[in-house]
Amino acid sequence: MSRADFLENRRRYLGGTDMAAIAGVSPWSSKLSVYESKISQPGSDESTLPMRRGTALEDFVADEFTRARPGYTTYRPRPIVHDEWGFPAGASIDRYIATVDRPRTPVAVLECKTAFGFRSGAKWDAETGELPEGYYIQAQWYLAVTGLDLAYAAADTGGQDLTIVEVRADHHLHNALIDLGRRFWLDHVEANIPPQPDGSRADGEVLSGLWLGETIPDPPIEIEDIEAERLVCEYLAREREVKAAKLAADQAKQALQALMGPHEAAVVADRWRLSWKTQTRKTLDTKRLRADHPELAAEYTKTSESRTFFAPKEIA
Repeated sequence: MSRADFLENRRRYLGGTDMAAIAGVSPWSSKLSVYESKISQPGSDESTLPMRRGTALEDFVADEFTRARPGYTTYRPRPIVHDEWGFPAGASIDRYIATVDRPRTPVAVLECKTAFGFRSGAKWDAETGELPEGYYIQAQWYLAVTGLDLAYAAADTGGQDLTIVEVRADHHLHNALIDLGRRFWLDHVEANIPPQPDGSRADGEVLSGLWLGETIPDPPIEIEDIEAERLVCEYLAREREVKAAKLAADQAKQALQALMGPHEAAVVADRWRLSWKTQTRKTLDTKRLRADHPELAAEYTKTSESRTFFAPKEIA
């Protein structure tokens, strides 16, 4: 299946990554972004480098899994979609796991991941069974859709060995996810009613991309709504709290810097280690480039469009 066909097919059902977002445990997506992906035609491929790396290394992780688990083999299935729960539920599984003697009879689901870097890799632990919440929900959703009882999440975390976490089916969680998915599909996708934004980065990106090229500069829209007025007051109050907290944090940081003086490192109460290192950064003087070589600057200038929300101002 081509990438374009894959994206078009994904619009037609709720999959594992969708359910992680709907459950509120995805760091990359949200209810609103899932809703937009279902009602909008897929545009250009917006995949990131980590996403492309994960796709490219999927075969490698699957091969390493079979190396670590002799007697097993894996194969890539077609996406599964059914509407037995009152909405289109699906699973685009990385691999099925089967035994060598019965290579087309699945016994488990395999999710292949890459988790390079300290933060992402630290969330995987084969001994304790810990893995990122979003991946756990994804694996449980695939078990619910397939009816299998076992999944493995295998991650290349950059260490000496593949990190393999076993996930057993949690049928109570399956029922909760099915109910969550059904309500989301009926209340939002079928009803064509977007979920309320939740303040996440994903929702900010979705809203910033809406209506580009269709904006109306004037006249301003009149919003006679008590809730809108409450939101303006809430926004301004939280902005003041953020500024106050930022100022307090900066004051504490500067006091610590004064205590450190010329030292680049410090240890506080045998508990915290502080670092204040000299770093050199080179930047391009774009102002001078535009003044001295305007044609060259114009040739290498990239234009992008986005919308900026400015703080509300009270009308005099």
